[in-house]
Amino acid sequence: MDTQRGEWGGWQSPSEVRNIVQHSTVEYLVQVGYVHGNLVVNLPPTRDPADIAAEELARAVRARWSAEAAAWDLGDTQAPLSVRWLARWTSSADTGAAVRSDRLGDVVDTLCGLDPRRMLVLGGPGSGKSTLLAMTVLRLAERHLGDVTRGVLGDRATPVPVLLSLESWEAETMAFRDWLVGRIEEDHPGLPRVAGEHPARRLVRDGRVLAVLDGLDELPDHRRAAVVRELDAAPRESGFVMASRTEEYRALGLHMAGVSDIEALPVGPRDAARYLLRTAPDALHERWGQVVDELAEHPDGPLARALTTPLMIWLARRAYSGPYADPARLTDRAWLPTREAVEKHLLDEVIPAAFAPRAHDTERLHAPGRWNAVRARGWLAFLARELDRRRTAEFSWWRLNRAWAARLLTVPTLAALCIVLAESVLSVTTWAQDTYGDSVLPASIFEHTDMLAGFAFGMSLQMATMFWFGDRIWEPRRRANPFKAGAALRSASRAASVRRGLTAFAVLLVPSALLALLAQSYSHPGAFAAQALLSFAAPALVMAVIAAPSDTVDAATPDELLRDERRTTLLTLGVVAPMIGLGAGAHALLTGKGPVDVTAASVKALTGAVMVLVVLSEWSLWVVSKAWLALLGRVPWSLMEFLRDAYGQGLLMRYGGTYRFRHLRLQEHLAGRERHATPSPAVPAPRQQPLVVTQPQPRRRPPAAEPLPRFSEMLDNPPAMHELRGYTALSTDQAYVFSGRDRRLPLGHWPWGGLFMVVAMLRLAATGNWDEPAGWVSVAFWPVFALLINIVAYLLPKTTRELRVDAHGIEARMGRHRVAYAWQDVLAAGVRQVYVRGRNQRCFGPHVRLKPGAPTPKPVFRGRDGWYLVLPLHVRPTMPPDVVDAFARFSGGRWQG
Repeated sequence: MDTQRGEWGGWQSPSEVRNIVQHSTVEYLVQVGYVHGNLVVNLPPTRDPADIAAEELARAVRARWSAEAAAWDLGDTQAPLSVRWLARWTSSADTGAAVRSDRLGDVVDTLCGLDPRRMLVLGGPGSGKSTLLAMTVLRLAERHLGDVTRGVLGDRATPVPVLLSLESWEAETMAFRDWLVGRIEEDHPGLPRVAGEHPARRLVRDGRVLAVLDGLDELPDHRRAAVVRELDAAPRESGFVMASRTEEYRALGLHMAGVSDIEALPVGPRDAARYLLRTAPDALHERWGQVVDELAEHPDGPLARALTTPLMIWLARRAYSGPYADPARLTDRAWLPTREAVEKHLLDEVIPAAFAPRAHDTERLHAPGRWNAVRARGWLAFLARELDRRRTAEFSWWRLNRAWAARLLTVPTLAALCIVLAESVLSVTTWAQDTYGDSVLPASIFEHTDMLAGFAFGMSLQMATMFWFGDRIWEPRRRANPFKAGAALRSASRAASVRRGLTAFAVLLVPSALLALLAQSYSHPGAFAAQALLSFAAPALVMAVIAAPSDTVDAATPDELLRDERRTTLLTLGVVAPMIGLGAGAHALLTGKGPVDVTAASVKALTGAVMVLVVLSEWSLWVVSKAWLALLGRVPWSLMEFLRDAYGQGLLMRYGGTYRFRHLRLQEHLAGRERHATPSPAVPAPRQQPLVVTQPQPRRRPPAAEPLPRFSEMLDNPPAMHELRGYTALSTDQAYVFSGRDRRLPLGHWPWGGLFMVVAMLRLAATGNWDEPAGWVSVAFWPVFALLINIVAYLLPKTTRELRVDAHGIEARMGRHRVAYAWQDVLAAGVRQVYVRGRNQRCFGPHVRLKPGAPTPKPVFRGRDGWYLVLPLHVRPTMPPDVVDAFARFSGGRWQG
């Protein structure tokens, strides 16, 4: 048959039919000519929505970590560095077998066959743990998706890997599965819905997601132990792969049941030499020859011992990759006599090599290589010190204002800018109203009303939006494209819950009710209705569109987060604030005001809205913080571009919306905090004679040549209890007892007082009543209030604190509250955060976990997750050494640190 009849009539040739099929959007097309009898068509079954969601998640993970692996500069991916791993499988015949990193497929195959699917990756600093995790994620994602070009079908039974940093998990207060679900929802908000909901919880519940966890050794000791305990208690189908330094993990003294582990072995000199020659340019082979000879002739020399980890091998290749580099310098034993000297030299040289001069790209403000290497090291060292001070490894651009210099200057600068803006607008509008206005009353009588109304409207809209989407103040997230209003509104509706909606509605209802009551007392209720519609109802809808969550599947990057926040801030200032001003102008127009008064009212309300929207914006805080730190020389003016170039050169890596140093060793080196391989000193044996100290011993002044300890180091290493003023301590073989008196209230409250003082100053600027004492009283009230709290805390009689630990149990006293725990009722003891009646007290103390049926203490001693407080002791999780020694001696192995 040469022609076929179309369903709309007429005849078409087969070629025309093929064109129609080619450009069609249908999934299945059945073409039939002449049929005699019944026609039965069996179509494939509809795919499970969970399968589609898992496939989309796997595609996003593969795309993200493929780009990440390329940015890490792993060298020759076809012939990688040979790293041997000692594997101990729990349910495999290959127990104890050593596998190589270039046989990653064997590791992945064995991991998928484990039951439970849990694996621990151990190794020393720089042994390649993070690289193994990244390559495992890529291999699992590819195995799940398959390869259409090669005819390899995907294996839907393979779980979708999700590589996460443990930094964001508060294991003491959140279960593992809840945290994993929250991270998937936050990083991949646009996954296809399953039954109208985000599929993360179903995928995790069905065991279709494999959590790949990094950074256990970067956590404090108490959080590290909590993570291990929560993972051990997680349901069996919750698989995971976790990496940690061997020493830090073994020091916990905890065991996870059913967990396989693989441990990195040192790289041999022959493998290191072969890899360096294979990845070096041909022109540098002769220069690397002396390094190869040194490794072969002196396998126990300082260079060979330094190049036993993939990190140091990568540093050597990266530091001496330039055309004029001379790797033979590494063989000079007079210059580099020890392994530590070689490692320190490589860490120092990698930054100049990363920012070596290159050809300039005229389309970029700063091309890679145009950064000054000396200044670049200073900027990276500042970031490393900030991360070290905050005891974290993740740099978030929205937390740049937490640096001391930015903390002291950013908020006052924003407040000053808002006050100057308000005073300038008030001066101009007052002059215009007095000169050209139609009102018979002076403009100064009404000058504060419109600006204060704009301030209140902007504050209410911002707070209602935060409650609707469940945002935290000054915490960014991916946002939908506001120019696609329909999709943004659907995203906004999916993000809300009943509780959030009621809270946001209450925030919006209060000013609306006040406005309605105010309208009843005036003769122009229509004017107030117009203002409520234009300044409140319509801006609320626009804010919902602007702030709607993103519907993209791909995880966010730092630049995407910053771009979304910048766009949100500019749209808010350019659309929402003018709408608030338009409502004030409509109110003035309907009440019979002239053109000048209408314009002045609009400008004042717009200014009031701009003031509050700027102060509550993450982007404005970022801009001002970066500007001050750039003026002080701490960071470059183009900080994000610098971070992108450092990431491109392999010095940094990205985890979602944050940056991290390529390795914790590099961060410690730049921060001036090197970890040495020397073993820690043993804990001294308890004294045989009782030690009674009633007064603190005088401390000797350190020599002038030694640097004074930093405040953070003093907090991390608290003195023994008998060294504190007002405390006595008694330590014997039978018991440990200390007693003393401490303040009832902490001497603090300054941050909150300062924040409320800034808000009061902004309100005073909105009213413009600088000459009225009541305005200044409202500003001065908050610092005076904070000062009074500190004075009261200082004058109140001190409360008694006592602790006794012996072989029978624990007794503690905190003021009039007493508690006693018998060791026979205690399952475990350790340091945890103090919660009193559900409120975080911002301090730490020893806690105990009781056996089922054991007597429970008063509510003031009840913590979280089944733990009970003994006594709050310190603002950091590190306890006084004599208290730790007492718990370790008398707890009978229950002390977890």
